[in-house]
Amino acid sequence: MTRRSAGSVGLVLLAMLAMPAPSLTGQSSVPSPQDVLGYGIGERFTDAREVVSYFQALAEASDRVVVEEYGRSLEGRPLVQAIIALPEYHRRLPEILALNRELTNPETSPARAAEIATTNPTVVYFSYGIHGNESSSSEAALWTAWDLAREATEVAGVLEQVVVVLDPVVNPDGRDRYVHFFRQAMGRQPNPRMASREHREPWPGGRFNHYLFDLNRDWAWMSQHETRARLATWQRWNPQVHVDFHEMSYASSYFFFPAAPPINPAYPSHTLEWGRRFGEGNARAFDERGWLYYTGEDFDLFYPGYGDSWPSLLGAIGMTYEQAGGGVAGLAVERPDGSTLTLADRASRHRTTGQATLRTAAQGREAFLTSFADFHRTVDDGMPDILLVPGGSRERAEALVSLLLDQGIEVEEAVEPFRSQAESHQGWEGREAFPVGTYRVRARQPRGRLAITLLRPEVFLDATFSYDITGWSLPYAYGVEAHWGDGAGDQGSWRAMEEVAQPVAGATEEGVFGYLLPPGFRTSARLVEFLKDDGKVYALPDSFTIQGRHFPRGTLLLPRERNPELEGKVAAAGLQPYLQPVTTGLSDGGPDLGTGGSSVMELPSLAVLTGEGISPTAYGTHWFFLEERMGIPFDAVQVREVRSTPLGDYDVLVVPSTSGSFVRELGDDGMQRLEAWVRGGGTLVAVSNAAFLLGERIAEVAEREAVDEDGDDRDARLAKALRSREERELERWADRIPGTILRLALDPGHSLAAGAGADGLPDTYFGLSTGRGFEPEDRFESVAWFPDTLERVSGVISEANLERMAQSSWMVRVPVGSGRAILFADDPLFRMLWYSGFSLYANAILRGPGS
Repeated sequence: MTRRSAGSVGLVLLAMLAMPAPSLTGQSSVPSPQDVLGYGIGERFTDAREVVSYFQALAEASDRVVVEEYGRSLEGRPLVQAIIALPEYHRRLPEILALNRELTNPETSPARAAEIATTNPTVVYFSYGIHGNESSSSEAALWTAWDLAREATEVAGVLEQVVVVLDPVVNPDGRDRYVHFFRQAMGRQPNPRMASREHREPWPGGRFNHYLFDLNRDWAWMSQHETRARLATWQRWNPQVHVDFHEMSYASSYFFFPAAPPINPAYPSHTLEWGRRFGEGNARAFDERGWLYYTGEDFDLFYPGYGDSWPSLLGAIGMTYEQAGGGVAGLAVERPDGSTLTLADRASRHRTTGQATLRTAAQGREAFLTSFADFHRTVDDGMPDILLVPGGSRERAEALVSLLLDQGIEVEEAVEPFRSQAESHQGWEGREAFPVGTYRVRARQPRGRLAITLLRPEVFLDATFSYDITGWSLPYAYGVEAHWGDGAGDQGSWRAMEEVAQPVAGATEEGVFGYLLPPGFRTSARLVEFLKDDGKVYALPDSFTIQGRHFPRGTLLLPRERNPELEGKVAAAGLQPYLQPVTTGLSDGGPDLGTGGSSVMELPSLAVLTGEGISPTAYGTHWFFLEERMGIPFDAVQVREVRSTPLGDYDVLVVPSTSGSFVRELGDDGMQRLEAWVRGGGTLVAVSNAAFLLGERIAEVAEREAVDEDGDDRDARLAKALRSREERELERWADRIPGTILRLALDPGHSLAAGAGADGLPDTYFGLSTGRGFEPEDRFESVAWFPDTLERVSGVISEANLERMAQSSWMVRVPVGSGRAILFADDPLFRMLWYSGFSLYANAILRGPGS
């Protein structure tokens, strides 16, 4: 193969980047991206500010374009939607959207839906750049907006049938991190050779937002600012089509729908049928140009947190489009087959699928709207209602209901006791009598399919592949007792919930002995504020009864004797609504409040390892949790700096999940210094990969290994060696545990387990497992472990893996010299989804040094 020099290739590429403009049918005065930005699409990267500037210029020049800011990223960059429609539709937009919203009502009749469909335009929503370094999509957004504003031939007549909403930069912080890196790394011309620095993003890369979250896994959990801002607008638009524009491996081609299995069975047949029709429209456009593409592989429609599956659960035809490229592609990259892929190539393909998608939506407008109405009219087909029974503190149930309400899901609260034959979620005992305050989530509501997908015990997976986790049932994630069944709670009386009532701050009582704070996560940030104010807190070692009220193990005491100006500190921290005043230290049963078995809780000096060697999303999750959810200060220490950082300044050091370069970055000196620090009294908290690596190196904790059942049996070894490729793939799938919910035993008497037991099940923790555990030993404590009869709760796992994992430990506390290692087999903060894990992690930080 003949190779040009990088410089000569660059000259050729720059010549190739000038793409011919399509013909026009009108609106010729509308400025092109080049008119505003000074360069053609593909000649350089457009940063987030420049993207917004172009859309603003377009809005000033065209009465078809309106730009609205719907929020700001954490770093202060605007989040905008461009609404592109005929001027008449802009004038009628409130009416159009009101009629569109009527179609989401399950009680809208077929006749009324047909009447609306005869005149109303359909709503198409395009999202670009949710992964910041998948950079061609936002460039394509500029082209697509220009095409619509000037009515290019490829989209002629589309706006007579469609209102288009473009979100050109969903993740502006991540995009600018990537764009600014590339501008600094590139020479005078793009170098397509993969060895060049411009194809090697530094840690953490531009894929993620400010907190290094993958925003395309956050649609259902709404942990991030950008997600909440975007989804707050969704009920305004209720789009019938949503496309999430992405990039994949630079050596690949282009993917569009139909999706690959597994498919969530909650979708009606028309969802898949329209996905096929959009794919056919895209295929025609690509066939005309001779471009490679594929469908029905790799990208499924199962996990509910993606930009295709989440909108689809709301009735849209949600689709992922994937262009070859990604963060390594730069302005130009040489592929393994010797061809060169340019930014202009990538953007033009996204532009083309955008045009084809709009044409398909316009051509099928009326059928689209009636199908959308049918989706909502049949929303409860095969979908059970869900009952949620709060525990004694109601904390977990209220946190779950708050998420549901934020998702636009309707929730009702029982105003009187009632009876129901609903079936309990696995792990909780069945019941027929339900108390006042039980919550009900009906399937028959506009967002019923989303609600039940998130709440039912399991979504059946009929496939031998899954792109993501296979278990996510929120009652298990929050540890909330749940029951399900058709018409569950129909005999009760209910009130609609608008928001979860916040506890009212009562007056603190001067002269009391002190205040008691039951364990639980929701007060953690307030507790941290109290500790910052030099508050003194004592963790009580056992359950007890005082002044007629029972308190569980791990209850905290804020004694007056040790806290001058107690009431002022309590008020400043916002703790009053959660505290129980006591006038005596003498218990009615159990230890007295001054027991010598209590431990002092102090605000630890905290460090978290970051940088090369740490998974960016793992660090980001811990960063977000500690800063936003707990408000606890910490130092972010680079892995390579452990060898020179004065570790003696810290009480607790957290190591998030590691990447392959961790050991190299840490070095032998770093490992030795880390071990010496733990032995000298430090508290090491490590999760997932880091827990197994450091657990072995520093705490001598072994991972539970698979047992070789074949032994020396020659026939068994030969049979295994002579499997077909299909058999090997099926076996690999059987061996995987892609995020499965399992029931763990919890030591309710351990200080690190305080407040972590599921509602009504203090000795149970439902965990999201990837199939790893520690080999138990008598020399260390298991806080949570897999029982000897391990059963699957939700998600994919083989019987062989259940047998292997039985009686292995999931969370352990290991004495190491004068210090301790607290190890989690999986990350309890995973995607900020698993609320039940928050208490365990907060306990490791706040209670760990004294445990």
